Amino acid sequence: MTSQNQKSLELTYAKRTGELLKESWAVAPSPDEVSWPDLIVTTELGKFGLEVREIYLDESSKGSTKKANEKNNLKNIQKLADVYYKSNGSAIRVNLLGYIGHHDKLLSSITKEASQLSEFEQKRIEPYNGCVIYVLRLSDQLGEYKRWNYVSDQVGFVPPINKDIIERVIFEKAKNLQKYSKNISDVRLLLVSDGLFNSGKARLKDNIICNTYGFNSIYYLSYPESVWKLTS
Repeated sequence: MTSQNQKSLELTYAKRTGELLKESWAVAPSPDEVSWPDLIVTTELGKFGLEVREIYLDESSKGSTKKANEKNNLKNIQKLADVYYKSNGSAIRVNLLGYIGHHDKLLSSITKEASQLSEFEQKRIEPYNGCVIYVLRLSDQLGEYKRWNYVSDQVGFVPPINKDIIERVIFEKAKNLQKYSKNISDVRLLLVSDGLFNSGKARLKDNIICNTYGFNSIYYLSYPESVWKLTS
């Protein structure tokens, strides 16, 4: 089943696609995830179902290694923030780069520097070789601000994506078209490369012609900047 966070992402991707296409899309979750596509989109011309699938250049049958590592890094940083605020630390924003494996040294450095900062003052610190942290003191009115970032997972090269990867994913998703068509006749597919993280950085160099395997339309979104409507 799709998690609440994943469903929120799907809605965000779909709404951004409508904006980039300069079309009016009213997007809502489908009645259920078994016999319907992920989302229902209402436009001036009617309704269609929209399946949403993130794609990764390094994905295999076990998923994307890069994405798994990013999730693990995010989990570790969240734990770091939780421990920091348990000691009644002041509100701070933290951006980390480099190797973040020494949890205790990270926590000690962040706690020490944060206690010495004035409101909205920022400090660059190096707790050990190969790691850099930017700590910004925030207003205490923000409470336990935990939107800390691992910048190393967000800054990288944006490679091109090829037709073979796209068609393989389309074929996989088309296996459910028959059951979806019993509830809604117009079913479309949105493929997403989420460029906010390195695992999803990819884009098309040019429009491509691909097999749609029965989908009425296929969109490719290089989030958050560009969208292409693929042709068959």
